[in-house]
Amino acid sequence: MRIEYEITERDFINGQRLAIKNSPVRLVRWTRLVLPFFGIALLAFWIQGVVQQGFSWDVIPVLAIPLFFISIPLVSRNTQKKLYAQTNSMHGPLSLEIDDVGLEFKGPTFTSKIEWPHFRKFFEDDQSFVIYADSGVFNVIPKRGLSSEQITDLREYFARKLSK
Repeated sequence: MRIEYEITERDFINGQRLAIKNSPVRLVRWTRLVLPFFGIALLAFWIQGVVQQGFSWDVIPVLAIPLFFISIPLVSRNTQKKLYAQTNSMHGPLSLEIDDVGLEFKGPTFTSKIEWPHFRKFFEDDQSFVIYADSGVFNVIPKRGLSSEQITDLREYFARKLSK
């Protein structure tokens, strides 16, 4: 099976979100929701303290901690945009050939053939597939531009060869 695709900045960010959401590392998953909610809770306590104790310039530095936790998703998204812009291998037409031996990724500046045992699992949502290698590195394959038949075939290959 052979598919042709391109990864836009939006595809890359969607794939990153899916990978973070399903990461085997708990702290990575927490960057999406838990840490920002923790920051909001700290901010609420800070505001409550200011209301009860009265405003003092001494409490301003403490405000940095909840703002840091709240800003993690925004900083992460900005970092992802910079990473996409700097990774020239993702720009332009890409192709993926899949067979019973493995996957072969091709782009304007690279060719990479990787056998199935190197991959651990896959995830998908409405916008993309993400396949994880044993090293924790993942590849994003956007569904945008793929036919429904290609999406079904890709899902079947991944389901047969990888765990979800």
